[in-house]
Amino acid sequence: MTPRSLFMIILKCLGVFFIKEFLLLIPQFLTVFLYFTNSEMIVRGIWVFLATVVQLAIYFLVFYYLIFKTGRVIEKLQLEKGFNEERFSFNIHRSSVLSIVIIITGILVIVDVIPTFCKNLFNYIRELQSSYQSAADITKMLGPIAQLILGLVLVGSQRQIVNFIERKRRNTVIENEQI
Repeated sequence: MTPRSLFMIILKCLGVFFIKEFLLLIPQFLTVFLYFTNSEMIVRGIWVFLATVVQLAIYFLVFYYLIFKTGRVIEKLQLEKGFNEERFSFNIHRSSVLSIVIIITGILVIVDVIPTFCKNLFNYIRELQSSYQSAADITKMLGPIAQLILGLVLVGSQRQIVNFIERKRRNTVIENEQI
């Protein structure tokens, strides 16, 4: 394994964590639209909307460059320079490392959201029992449910995610060889 391939694996793993943050920000983005239902909160809603869009754009650009333009990032940051050895002795495939990182990320998301989900579920059930209204406020449950689903999808679909990342890498390598 060369220093370049080691840095490619590290940067792609870091990119997976940024994908997690990007996807966890989407439910927050969707809740911004609740500000627009109240006429007194429209100005505040616009500022929150703009801040959330900027955050989404930054996270998207960071994970896009870390995962799909890793070579460019390594060249710009000059990460390959200063190594005496040309090869390292690691015998682990990059797709195995990516699979492990995606599974760990999914588990971290699930473990992180379970307490919030349980608390909100308990409050929702208590509100249903104490309220004589036919519907309790379920909006507090949407964010944790979305995060829980995201964690489960990351763990359950890690092979498809790794294949997608590797396919993009292979296509980039083939395009660079043709030039």
